[in-house]
Amino acid sequence: MTSVRRAPGFPARRAPGLAGPALLLAAALAAAGARQEEPFDAVALSGELGGLRVAAADPDAALGAIVQLTEVLDRIESLRGPEGSLPEIETELYLRALEYRARAQLTRGAVEPAADDLRLVVLADPTRSLDLTGLTPAVLDLFELQRTQLLAHISVYTEPPGATVLVADRPVGQTPLVGHPVFAGGVRLRVERPGYRAVDEGRRELLPGDILSFEYELERTGPVLPVVTAPAGATVRVGGRVAGVTEGELPDALRPLVPPRFAGESFSAPLDLAVLGAGANEIVLEAPCRRPARFVFHADEVRDYLPRFIRLGPSTGGLRIESDPGGGTVRLDGEDRGVTPLSFSAMCSGPHDVEIRHAVGRCSRSVTVARGQRTAVSCVVRPAVIVEPAGPDRAPEIDRAVRGVLESHEGFFFLPDGDDGNGVQVRIRVEVPEPGRGPSRIGLLAAGSSKPDYVVFDRFDPEGAAEALEGLLEAPERRRPWTGFTATVRRIREPVDGRRRILEVIALHPGGPAELAGVELGDEVREVGGAPVHDELGLRQAVSLAGGASTLDVLVRREGADRLLHLVLGETPVLPRSGAARCNRRLVELEAEFARGAADAARRLEAAACWTMLDDPARALRDHLPGLDSAREAGPDAGVGRGTALYLRGAALLALGDRARAVEAFEAAAAVPGAALVSHDGPALAPLARRRAAKAR
Repeated sequence: MTSVRRAPGFPARRAPGLAGPALLLAAALAAAGARQEEPFDAVALSGELGGLRVAAADPDAALGAIVQLTEVLDRIESLRGPEGSLPEIETELYLRALEYRARAQLTRGAVEPAADDLRLVVLADPTRSLDLTGLTPAVLDLFELQRTQLLAHISVYTEPPGATVLVADRPVGQTPLVGHPVFAGGVRLRVERPGYRAVDEGRRELLPGDILSFEYELERTGPVLPVVTAPAGATVRVGGRVAGVTEGELPDALRPLVPPRFAGESFSAPLDLAVLGAGANEIVLEAPCRRPARFVFHADEVRDYLPRFIRLGPSTGGLRIESDPGGGTVRLDGEDRGVTPLSFSAMCSGPHDVEIRHAVGRCSRSVTVARGQRTAVSCVVRPAVIVEPAGPDRAPEIDRAVRGVLESHEGFFFLPDGDDGNGVQVRIRVEVPEPGRGPSRIGLLAAGSSKPDYVVFDRFDPEGAAEALEGLLEAPERRRPWTGFTATVRRIREPVDGRRRILEVIALHPGGPAELAGVELGDEVREVGGAPVHDELGLRQAVSLAGGASTLDVLVRREGADRLLHLVLGETPVLPRSGAARCNRRLVELEAEFARGAADAARRLEAAACWTMLDDPARALRDHLPGLDSAREAGPDAGVGRGTALYLRGAALLALGDRARAVEAFEAAAAVPGAALVSHDGPALAPLARRRAAKAR
C-alpha cells in the first residue's frame, strides 16, 4: 500500500529550473582550476575553516572570507580523482567551505551566490544538516528553501521490519525508514530482506516537497540463518558457492546471544544466509590467516533461525627466507618485508610468493607455509635481464626468438615487459636496421656500462638471432688449468722414433707446478694425461681435457730416458684481451662474485681490465686498481700479478690523459721480472710495456 501527500505550503508542480542544480553540481565537480601548491593538511585546514566561519559573519571581513574560502575550495577540488570523487574527510571540509562561503555571501547581501552554494551542499548530500555554530535564521531559511526546491521525502515500512531500502540501487537504510530525503524527479525504489521476496516499485515521479509512504507485507521465500564470525572478513560458502563475506560489528541487541566461551571476542555483524536448501547444507567459512571452519546446518523449517557464532582460530607457521648472496630485499606477496636472511615466527599459513631483489640480480619462489610448522625457502640470485625497447623495424619473429632464449635460460632472471627495470644487471639490445644500412646485431650491456658486447646475425634468420644471443650469454673463459711450463716444436737433425720434430720445454714458471713436479728446461714432452702430444695445440688440448683434475701425468724424455712426472695442476686467471674480451658478460659474473665476498686481486685485475676496455678507465682506477700494484695474492711475482696491475694502471691513466703518471706505471710494469699478459703463461709483458711508455712520452 502506498500513499502520497503534499507538504503544506509548497506548490504541487515541479520547481522551475530543476535541471539547473544538476548542471550546477556537475560544473562544480569539473571546476578544479587551481593546483595544489603545498601538501594537503586536513587538520590545519579544519582550523582555518573555523576562523573563516567567524569572519563570514563580520560585514568588514566577509569579502576577504569569500576570497579565502574560494581558494580553499579550489585546493580541495584539485584532489578529486579521475571519477570526480573525494575522500570522506576532504568531502566534509569541502561542504563546510561551501556553507561558510554562503554565509559570507549573505552577510554581504548576495542572495543568489549564497543560494547556489547551499544548493551544491544539498546536491552533494541531501541528508546533510548545517553547522549550528553561529547559524543565522537567514542562512537556515535559504538552505531550507533549496531543500524544498530539490527534495522529496519517503517513508518505508515493512512487516517484518529490518528490510534494506534501495533508492536507485543504492542502500539508504532499513525499515522502518521515516522521512528519508530523496531528489525529486524519477525515483526507483526497491526493498530487500534475506529469505523474503524482493519488492521493486519501479520508477516513481516525485515533485519537490512530496512525502511518499510505502507499506509492504513481505512474502517469505525460504529459511534464513544469520552467521556471525570472529573476526570479520570471513568468506562464507554454502554448498561450495560463495554466499557473502562477513563485515561490520555485532549490534548491541545481539550481544546477549554470544556464547560464554566466546566472551571478549570481536564479532562481525550478521551475514544472513538465505540460499539454504531444504535439509542438510554444508557451510564453510574461510579467512586469511585463520583455520577454516565448516558445519552442516539442517534447514527443516522456513523461518528465521538464531545466529550461529563462529570463531576462526589463527592458522600460522614459521617461515625463513634465505638468498645466495645474502642481503637481498624480500618482497613477500608484493610487499617489501626486510632483508635476507629473514625469519617470520607467525606467518599466515597457505601459499605465498617470494621475490628477492639484490644488487646482483633477482630470484623468485612460491612457498606454502603449513600450520604449526616451520618452512624454509632458499633462493639463488641470478642476474636480472631485460630487453630494451627497440624501434619498430625489429621483426616479430626475431623478438620472439630472443625472448624465448631469455625465458628458458637458467642462468638469468628474465624480466617481462612492464617491469620498471630498476636494478637490472643485463640489458639486451636488438638492432635490425633496414637492408644496406649496417648489419643486424644483438648487444649485451652490463649495469654501468655504455659499450655493449655485440654479435652479428642474419636478419632473415630468427634462429640465428637466438644462437647469437646464446653465445653472448655463455660465460667467457676466465680461468683455466695451468702447468707452469711453455713448450714449442723444434726440428731435430737425427730422427727419434721416426720423428724429426719434438715438443721441447723452453720456459718454466719459477715455483710453478711444472718446476715443482721436476720438469726441466730442454725436456721433450711426449705424453700428457696418457695421450701422445706432438705440438703446442695438442698440449693445450690435453691440459684442457684434464678439466678439474688435480694431478696430471706428464711423460718427458731427458737424456734418452723417459720419465713419468706427476704434475699438480695449478690455475691461472685469463684476463680479457682486445678483440675477444666480452667484458660486459664478464662483469655480470664478477659483480656476483664480489657480492659473495670473492674479491681477490685476480678478479680485481679482471674487472679493471674490462672497465678500461669499456672506455671507463676512471672506474677501473677508482674501484679496482688501488693497492693492486703492490699486491702479490694474484699469483707469484711472475705472470698475472704486480706487473699486470701496473700495466693496467698505466693504460687507464693514459686513457684519461695523464701521460706522465702513465709512463711511470708502464716503466714500473716493465721492471717486474717474468710478468705476463692475459695469463700466467701468456706473452711477456715487459716489451709491450716499454713500447707503450716510449710512445706515451
